[in-house]
Amino acid sequence: MRWSKIKNIIILLLVIVNVCLLAMVGLRAWQTRKSDRETREWMVAVLAKNGIEFLPDEVPGVMPLTGARVTLSGLEAREAAALVGEITDTNTAGSRTTYEGSLGTAVVSDSGEIEIRMVPGALALKGDDPGQRGLELLEQLGLQMEETGRETGSDTVKVTYTQFWDGAPVPDVTLTLIWRSGSLESLKGRALRGTSEAVMGNWMDASTALARFLENINQQGYVCSQITELYAGYTVSGTTEVTVSPTWFIETDTQPQRFAVDAASGTVTADGS
Repeated sequence: MRWSKIKNIIILLLVIVNVCLLAMVGLRAWQTRKSDRETREWMVAVLAKNGIEFLPDEVPGVMPLTGARVTLSGLEAREAAALVGEITDTNTAGSRTTYEGSLGTAVVSDSGEIEIRMVPGALALKGDDPGQRGLELLEQLGLQMEETGRETGSDTVKVTYTQFWDGAPVPDVTLTLIWRSGSLESLKGRALRGTSEAVMGNWMDASTALARFLENINQQGYVCSQITELYAGYTVSGTTEVTVSPTWFIETDTQPQRFAVDAASGTVTADGS
């Protein structure tokens, strides 16, 4: 009977200890969230004091992305054939490969560059939207893209797509498709394809990136009255073996319109796009 009481007391003490530990963890998490929220609100106030209105609903928190090292590879013959038709000839010179097809010619390189010229009328829209039709073609190449620009002329439509890597945009990696008289004329640009290895790091949060941005525009003499967007994406450095780096992108209302803040180094680059 005595041992039973002691055992119950021990169990009760363990329960109390666990409850206290959970309470401490919960309190610390609440304090961290409260501190992060106050920091983001403070950053918006600092921007306002500098004459910059922050238009997004809120400042994001931590960087949600992970870096990568990617060994790039060009299109293979079967992938090129999805656009230029049955391959009739292949020629490789250095890092560049040319595929001659029944519907056109594709020139690709190990660094991801792609240039395709189609035989006039070989690939017609047939009433489809050129932007959507272009996305379908790029998906055949295993690329996740998003339309980010369109220019329409008398008989041409030029559509620009930005690549996504691991679900996030890579604004400096784009492909452009030109449709002329209702048929695809050309495709040109760069794409990220290949094998990748994750790169871990200590990435700065969005509030710190905004502070770096504000410091940079003051030093460089840029004029900015509004921040229209703030989002996480990637920048790329290298040629055939590239580093895909988490980056905060800040869109503004004036030129340069977009700034990139490297989430590892804090380096600020004015993209001017």
